[in-house]
Order: sequence, then structure tokens, then C-alpha cells
Amino acid sequence: MGSFINDKSFIKPLYDLGIVEIFDGFPSNDEEAYERAKDADIILFCMMQFKNELLDKLDNLKIMQFVGTGVWNFVDVDYALKKGIKVLNIEGYGNNAVAEFAIACAFNLARKISKADRMMRNEIWDSGELEGIEITGSTFGVIGTGNIGKLVAIKAAALGARVLACDIYKSDELIEKYGIEYVDMDKIFRESDIISIHLKATKETNRIVGKKYISIMKNNALFINVARAELVDNEVLYQVLKDKKIAGAAIDVFDCEPPQNFNMSKLDNVITTPHVGFYTKKATDNSILMAIDSIIRETYTI
Repeated sequence: MGSFINDKSFIKPLYDLGIVEIFDGFPSNDEEAYERAKDADIILFCMMQFKNELLDKLDNLKIMQFVGTGVWNFVDVDYALKKGIKVLNIEGYGNNAVAEFAIACAFNLARKISKADRMMRNEIWDSGELEGIEITGSTFGVIGTGNIGKLVAIKAAALGARVLACDIYKSDELIEKYGIEYVDMDKIFRESDIISIHLKATKETNRIVGKKYISIMKNNALFINVARAELVDNEVLYQVLKDKKIAGAAIDVFDCEPPQNFNMSKLDNVITTPHVGFYTKKATDNSILMAIDSIIRETYTI
């Protein structure tokens, strides 16, 4: 994952632990992944699937450090632990980057910027389908007000939106300082012009946004998911977008990455991106520094 390291000085502490090998780009197949990792005691990786069959071959492996938060999407953590492999991740390195990305998606959807760009590239000059909405004065729903969702709510409020929020834990700061109203999910989906979801993926939140909620969204509503794909029943979402029962969506996360098909990307009322909400220089640098610090701390416990 050398291509993610902007400053090679970041990894200097690793050389005190032993031999360090850096590989640019992702392995093209499991065989190449094995060749890279076969002698490793510690693996630092990002956005790559480690199948159980591959783990079975890596006899020296003791620590897997994921440069991100969603390691469970890439490694069978329980299986790895049974083999004596510690699997680590990091949190908080790109909170603002993801929050800004969600707001950028809201702007893009609200003003149909991507659709307008596609029309111009096809030499179509027609503003008839491009009437948008303004975030100021809109109702902006935020599902989950943890570290990222909280920032999204604050930014939306600063833009002049009426912000509705839903979370098990209510933030007094959001209520008192920013005038954000905590409501249930039913109210968010019934009343919001824009909805952005920012929950962690757990058994309790799996497909939490399904037909029950998607079916009650307003026809002009916009939906944003830059969090986790498994939070949403994406087949239901695809169908309502295809049938134009809601106005649009921005999707940065997928059930399979890369997707097995790109049907969602082919809809003209959808913005899709390849899981890049976190991807800024500042966030990338933070992630590398935090991942290396995590490895250093963990090695002292082995």
C-alpha cells in the first residue's frame, strides 16, 4: 500500500521492528497477495479482501493492521483471531473529510451538477431537467450523530437547513447550540428533503434503511450514503431510484467492492463514487500515522 504513503518518513518507526517491505497498488490475485505476505509477521493493508484460505497459508502472521475503520468488511476477524492473528483498525482519521464529502454530495444532488455535466459532455444544452433545490431552507435529516454525523449536522445547520437528527444518544450541544431537533426515523424519512446516514455497521443496524423507510420518502427527496453499504437495502433503493419515486441519491459504499455490477451507476439520478469519502491528503496522512502508532503499541503486548 505504498501509494497511500505521502511521506516515507511516516514509516520510520517500523524499521525499528524489523525488515519492512512496501508494495504499491493492490495484488492482482490471491497468489500475488500470498507472495507479498508469505514471510510477514505484520501486515499493514487497506481496501483489500483477505480470504480465509489466504490466512491459512500465512503461518508467520501475528498482526493485521487495517488502515481504516471497516476491517470487518475485508477480513473474517473471528476466523483470524482463532488462528492467533490480531486484527486492528483505526478510527477518527477522516471524520471531517467524510463529513465534507457528504455535504458535497448534498450540493451536487440538490443542484444536479453531475447530470448537467454529463449533458454538456454529450453536447446537450437544455436546462429544462436541471431545476434544483437549495439547502438553505430545506429539511436535512441526519441518521446517526456520532463523530461524523455530528459534523454533517453542524455543517447543514450552518447552511441554513432545518436539521432533524436520529440517534440513541442525543447531543446536548447539537440541540442547544445548533438548534437541531432529535426525532425518530419515521419523521426523518417522511419530512426530509435530504437524508444522510452515518451509523456504524452492526447486527442491529444491518439493512436498517429498508422498504419501510424508503417507501415513505418524499418524491423530491435525496438520499446520501457515504458510511456503510450494509446499512441500506440497496436493491430496494435501486428500484425506487430507477422508478423515479425519489429524486436522487449519492452512494460511495457498496455491498461488494468493487461492485459486481454497475447498475446503480447507470441511473441518471444517482452519483456513485468508488469509496473515496475519506480520501484527502490530510486524512490519508492521519490514517498512516495512526495505523503505525497502533502497530507500535500492539507489538509491546506480544
